Amino acid sequence: MRILLFCAFLLSIILLIDFIWRTKRKTGLRFLKAFGILIGFLTIGLYSIIDDSFGASTPVNVLTENLTDENLKIYTIAFWRNNWSGNFVTFNKELKPNEKSDFWFENDGTDEFWVVGKNKNDDIKFLEIVREKKGEFFFAITGNKKIDSEKIQIAKDLTFRTDKSERIVKYATWTNIVLIGLLIMSLIKIKTGGNNV
Repeated sequence: MRILLFCAFLLSIILLIDFIWRTKRKTGLRFLKAFGILIGFLTIGLYSIIDDSFGASTPVNVLTENLTDENLKIYTIAFWRNNWSGNFVTFNKELKPNEKSDFWFENDGTDEFWVVGKNKNDDIKFLEIVREKKGEFFFAITGNKKIDSEKIQIAKDLTFRTDKSERIVKYATWTNIVLIGLLIMSLIKIKTGGNNV
């Protein structure tokens, strides 16, 4: 995520330099803008590749089916210590009613993991605690069952942080795309009403 924010900052600086020195030495600015475009595309591409290729030495495959009547966001939370501080939260996707999801996460050396289903109001509708050491699990997410209120709060806090991080990544990615677009447009001469911009 930091690399996306740094890239957005760098592209903003290049656009600011272009705005200030637009009338002077256009050749150098063209090179700088082309460099910015290249860096922008490389950053977005590398981030998406690295983000999707988190290597798992002990992958666990999880299949979920949403049998409720509302959309649910599905997460796994892997715990490495029983005090709930050592964890890794994986967001899978938002499941519509009767939709299935198939995903994996890293489960190397964990004490347990949770599968969490959360609705659009951030209410935990499903929480399954797993302590088995298997490679595949299936969970049919049905109506609400009694869940420990302390564990609900832990799941809410951890998934909220993950949601916030996902939003920042999405905004940073779109900011970079817009800035790359502005750099591309500044390299192309657009004719409007006989004037070159």
